Amino acid sequence: MIKCSFCEGPLVCKSCNRPFHPREGETHVAVYQPDMEIYCPDCQKLLVCKACGFVYGDEKEDDQS
Repeated sequence: MIKCSFCEGPLVCKSCNRPFHPREGETHVAVYQPDMEIYCPDCQKLLVCKACGFVYGDEKEDDQS
């Protein structure tokens, strides 16, 4: 099982509630580079850790008010 790079809990997609299992080696490496966007292979949405809410890639870079 892949662990979240932020909370170190099991990495489960918040959108579809399925454990994250990358289909390619590059995606597996990208999980540990938090600035890269990663999409869930099951639901195709931006990967967000269900446990802690960590977003794998910025949804909105300029979210400053």
